[in-house]
Amino acid sequence: MAEPTRDEVMAGAARCDGISDNRAWLDCFYGSAQPMRVLLGLSPAPAAQVRLVPPPGAASARKTAARPAPAERSGGFFSELLGSTRPVVTDMPMTSYRFARDRTFTVTLQDGQVYQQEESDLTFARWTRPAATYLVTIQGSGDKYTLRVKDDPGATFRVRRR
Repeated sequence: MAEPTRDEVMAGAARCDGISDNRAWLDCFYGSAQPMRVLLGLSPAPAAQVRLVPPPGAASARKTAARPAPAERSGGFFSELLGSTRPVVTDMPMTSYRFARDRTFTVTLQDGQVYQQEESDLTFARWTRPAATYLVTIQGSGDKYTLRVKDDPGATFRVRRR
């Protein structure tokens, strides 16, 4: 009785292969086990994990989408020095956020990216609503990032990608 379900789980896990981000891949992998969780009567996997599993037949499209985009042409010396002004992420919903004892936060975005607030940042978030109601824009320059939340005008948080 379990064999078709195991096959379904393993096929789903294989479709996660094209995801390059380790955190998103792991969430997809966990989400692919949903059919077995149903069979065993376990609590369901979080919806955000299940949504990451590409549907059957989408594996090759997912691998293509996961490849990095070709490098843009250099905008010159200052562009190389200062980095791109284009956002890394624009108006993407959070899937979760949590606060540490020092009031800094860790945010997981809908695409699986995880950002952690720098300990040296003196701006503290006061989010209370469900994570999915917050839309995030992330701007990057080199290895430094700033995070802004659409409903929190004027607040800019310094974060690093995990």
